[in-house]
Amino acid sequence: MVAGMAKPSADTTRGASPGEATAPAVRLLDHYLAVAADSGASDLHFEPSGGRMQVRVRIDGSLRALSPPPRGLESALLTRARLLSRVNLAERRLPCDGRFHWQGRSSVTLDLRASFLPVDGGEKLVLRLMPGDGRPRPIEDLGMDEADLALLETTLARPSGMLVCAGPTGAGKTSTLYAALARLATPRRAIVTLEDPVEMRLDGVTQVQVDDDAGRSFAVVLRSLLRQDPDVVMIGEMRDGESAAIACRAALTGHLVLTTLHTADTLEAVVRLRDMGVASYLVSATVSLVVAQRLLRKLCRHCRRQSEPAAHESQLYRACGLAVPRVLARAVGCRCCRGEGYSGRSAVFEVMNRDGGVDRPPRRTLMAAALVAAGRFDTSFEEAVAACPAPRQSVAGANDR
Repeated sequence: MVAGMAKPSADTTRGASPGEATAPAVRLLDHYLAVAADSGASDLHFEPSGGRMQVRVRIDGSLRALSPPPRGLESALLTRARLLSRVNLAERRLPCDGRFHWQGRSSVTLDLRASFLPVDGGEKLVLRLMPGDGRPRPIEDLGMDEADLALLETTLARPSGMLVCAGPTGAGKTSTLYAALARLATPRRAIVTLEDPVEMRLDGVTQVQVDDDAGRSFAVVLRSLLRQDPDVVMIGEMRDGESAAIACRAALTGHLVLTTLHTADTLEAVVRLRDMGVASYLVSATVSLVVAQRLLRKLCRHCRRQSEPAAHESQLYRACGLAVPRVLARAVGCRCCRGEGYSGRSAVFEVMNRDGGVDRPPRRTLMAAALVAAGRFDTSFEEAVAACPAPRQSVAGANDR
């Protein structure tokens, strides 16, 4: 259980009407939302477990348990979340999604995306927490080094082509695309996004929510979207060969296309497009830049300790074409980081420039970028190895020293 997280109290009412202010389920959900907001959590989980409801928060990528709700309030808690999310109260046999806005007592505001899923033993609810200001991060604050940032800005300045962000779920791909959209959004550009779901609302950008049940699939909407005279098209995720082929043709016919793929690194993203059935000539002619990324936990500055690198650590630095640092920092754990040794997260990137359609090896692999971060004491060697794929032999010597 997360240290310092008390059980629900009677004075945690937020976002309720006067008639609801005394409802236990209202106070209970507000309590959990306040705890999640105060701890900087990205997600809040409610799920049945052993006859009780288990409540957990995801902080810096890791789940941590909270106190369970009192018996008898589990169903009321889920109903309260359904009311706020404006989903069907009667339909609990099918998955459903919704969203709502929540404001805490200390001027904390959140936009929340709710996902309800029928599971064995009841129903699971996951709330995705997003800052209520709704502003994407400036592109300069993503964490790219100067050379990689220059490649990204050059790609965004072009009238056509495709930018692909690659990585697993939770790697920060959508944040990178939103930062790029914020840079591109001007009165002179028509920008349309196709998302499932819409993560953040942007002024001056037309955003479309995919709904397969209503017939609004990625491929169907993408065809209509291209008749809307867009300059920039953002596709939240390329899931099938048909959507990928349409996106590549859009990039070939004068549109700037931004999208994501679930692949391990930049080279695999290009291979994945070809495996989806996109003709090699289309991939070569349209994909301008591929950015792979990961989020690494940052070492707590209050308790990190330094020590000399071990033999296997030095060996990996050399394999990645990097100089071995004199010392590395280690995770320890203290009250400031709740005993984790880490506090917050930062991104590392692997950028492959495909100008001219040539698959050039990236200047620096994800593993090399993570090891550089470890050498700066931003993260630990263990976190770098756990979060990033092993370097490919074909590009092991292509990284900057």
